[in-house]
Amino acid sequence: MPHRRVSLGTALSGNVSVVNHAQKALLDRLREIIEETPKSGALNAAEQPLYVSRFAQAVERRAKDGDALVAYARAKVYESPTGSYNALIEAGQADLTVEAVVASAAAEWASEFTEVDRAAARDRLGTMIEAHRKTQEALEGAAVARDREVVAQVSATRISKGKPGLTPEQEASMLERLAARRVDGN
Repeated sequence: MPHRRVSLGTALSGNVSVVNHAQKALLDRLREIIEETPKSGALNAAEQPLYVSRFAQAVERRAKDGDALVAYARAKVYESPTGSYNALIEAGQADLTVEAVVASAAAEWASEFTEVDRAAARDRLGTMIEAHRKTQEALEGAAVARDREVVAQVSATRISKGKPGLTPEQEASMLERLAARRVDGN
């Protein structure tokens, strides 16, 4: 069903916008993403809160042209992932990506995107989330192996001093403490 286009703005200022309801909803969601991203826990290369300034500028340049805004969002799905996209995935904030916006078949703006667009967005999200999960699993595996080495060293040091080695219960308790410290970031 075609959407009724509405004109937003005033003829006096010359700032007339041509957007339909779905495009306005898309614009609103993209602006929410811009606002939420710095608070999301995603970090830039300098390990500072992520601000998506260029994305914000691109969205605002297209804010009065709904078709251009949709085309921009669609193009983002097919482009190579950016550092900002990767940072959001790493922070567990896939919902703040354009791909999540495009993939949402139930959203107010869904009619602006094809099923092919949604499938491409879901594929990219799935691929990136899976790659991040595998990286996290590998890092956790390496950390657990290091924790086991630490426990073994502690037990060996005790034995070298004439004390009994750690009991299985003590080893388990020490491994739990090391894991908890990792989770807390210490």
